[in-house]
Amino acid sequence: MNVDDLGAVLDGLLEPVDEDQQGKQAEPKQPKAEWQSGFSWRGDDGEVTTDPIAGENQPEWASVLRIFEVDPDEYEIVEPVLFNAWHGPSPDGPVLYRQWKAKVVRRRSSRIDVDDLVSEIRNHKALKKLPDGESAFVVMLSDWQVGKSDGDGTKGTVNRILDAIDDVERRVRELRKMGRSLGTMYVLWTGDSVEGCLGHYDQQTFTVELDRRSQVKVTRRLLRDALKTWSRLFSRVVVVAVAGNHGENRNSSSKSYTTFGDNDDLAIVEGVAEAFSENPDRYGHVEFIIPRENLSVTVDVCGWIVGVTHGHAARGSGAPSAKLKRWYEQQAAGKQPVGASDLLCTGHYHHLAIADWGGCVWVQAPALDGGSDWWRYRAGEVSEAGVLTWVTTPTDRLQDVQMLSYGRPDQPK
Repeated sequence: MNVDDLGAVLDGLLEPVDEDQQGKQAEPKQPKAEWQSGFSWRGDDGEVTTDPIAGENQPEWASVLRIFEVDPDEYEIVEPVLFNAWHGPSPDGPVLYRQWKAKVVRRRSSRIDVDDLVSEIRNHKALKKLPDGESAFVVMLSDWQVGKSDGDGTKGTVNRILDAIDDVERRVRELRKMGRSLGTMYVLWTGDSVEGCLGHYDQQTFTVELDRRSQVKVTRRLLRDALKTWSRLFSRVVVVAVAGNHGENRNSSSKSYTTFGDNDDLAIVEGVAEAFSENPDRYGHVEFIIPRENLSVTVDVCGWIVGVTHGHAARGSGAPSAKLKRWYEQQAAGKQPVGASDLLCTGHYHHLAIADWGGCVWVQAPALDGGSDWWRYRAGEVSEAGVLTWVTTPTDRLQDVQMLSYGRPDQPK
């Protein structure tokens, strides 16, 4: 290399730094997220996870939900709220970052739920004198599971319920023509009125046809229409409600995680009861017995103690009759009110059954849903859909028993 070449190399080595590179500072690294941000829904509840946020305070959750196109008027955040924390660089030094994760549920608003009922019921006029008598007509409304897709699905279930409303009225008129002195009607609401969305069997969330709010709305309106029709036939109507397993609030582990009384079966009846109370002149003779927490209720019907429970609390092996009898005996041994029942009425098992246990007669109600594909595949059994009715008198706890039958809707599609 000659001297001239060496000079050119030195000039190159001594050339100043580009102006756009002079004084350029290193960009602070973005904080590393521990969780994937976003919103997910699991049928009955969901989860929202934020992007990394500087600082220690929880975010404004309504704004977070809107980011993920979720309406905060319909959904809300509940405990537990979790977070991950770490320090990340910034131009002013290390900064604390947190990423937040929380459970999301649908908001409950009993006032919104009953507004559509109140507006209709308030306008009904008072009835003239209603029929009176010493005997009672009893109807069991069991296991509608509205929103279920099995058999002929939700449409089939709704059609059966509408038919049953008319058929119950015809049955009452038929019994009166036979000379039955019917003064009071007892409507036994034995639970599982809605299907639910999560946690009762593996395929439930995938196969359900209505979300939870729609299930409740349809069921509430059907019960309202039934009571509006039947209340014209009696001087006194008593609605007795208990909670079933499908009405429970369940988490992703398929467990009921709140209370026994936090149940859609009871919430539906409460909504109708509140609406009816808006027009006491027309519906003052309709009474509601809704337990706060108990899974069973007893009521005096013409001097007989009638116990009502869904049936899912009776555990153990054996046929339904054996499990329920064992449960009844345990309740009696513990001196629980339902243990003194002269007539024990249950749902849950989706078929008609009556057994005389001596001091108590057990009555198991049929269902009105579309059946169960799972049970048909497992056991091969298919039961008729129906509504069970009977008359109770001061001398006879169970007479004129009739199942209003609607066939077998859960045959293979």
